[in-house]
Amino acid sequence: MSESILLLNGSPRGRGSNTLLAANALIDGVREAIGGETRTLELNSLRISPCRGCFGCWDVTPGQCVIRDDMQTVYEAAAGAEIIVSSFPVYFFGMPGPMKTLTDRMLPMMKAYDGGPALHRVREAMKGKRFLFVSTCGFHTTEGIYEPLRAQLKAIFDPHTPPLVAIPQAELMQVPQMREIVAHRLNLLRELGRQFAVGAMDEALLAEAQKPLILERAYHRLVSMMRKDR
Repeated sequence: MSESILLLNGSPRGRGSNTLLAANALIDGVREAIGGETRTLELNSLRISPCRGCFGCWDVTPGQCVIRDDMQTVYEAAAGAEIIVSSFPVYFFGMPGPMKTLTDRMLPMMKAYDGGPALHRVREAMKGKRFLFVSTCGFHTTEGIYEPLRAQLKAIFDPHTPPLVAIPQAELMQVPQMREIVAHRLNLLRELGRQFAVGAMDEALLAEAQKPLILERAYHRLVSMMRKDR
């Protein structure tokens, strides 16, 4: 069984993103388990305008956005993928701008709200797809940082909320002195990717992969030194 994978890199840092390292490790695990080809879209290089809230995608051209820009590339890639991985950092308790704009523009993939529970049902083009969210932050822990994002994902996907892998202390991901510690963490992420590919992630392993890389005091000291050197 081989599946097509779409990776949406929503980091403003593009290919230099710390989160992208984690996302690629997870995707490596998926591909080790079930094979597949990966297509990556760099959101910071695409021209995607904000949603206008006109609801033309519901009432005028159902399933099609009236804005003609690079979002058409995203729609086509998403329709052809079986697994969609969204990778982005959390800077200020939620998705960064490029990813939030893209998320709003996915409204054409949802059916018009017709009363009842406050949720959007997906159109045929998006049915059966699997979603995975990967994020890092610069805080020393993820506790209290990701609740707003988790609530948003639940509101969008409920009752089938996809996994969110959230990793703290992202500033250490590309520090040479942290190479061994980061390599161990990436190995955990690869195993999570393998598990996701064939079923569900082990909760204990997920918790281990989301722990701080080093102690809080050491992290603050190291980050302070890094910022002085910039």
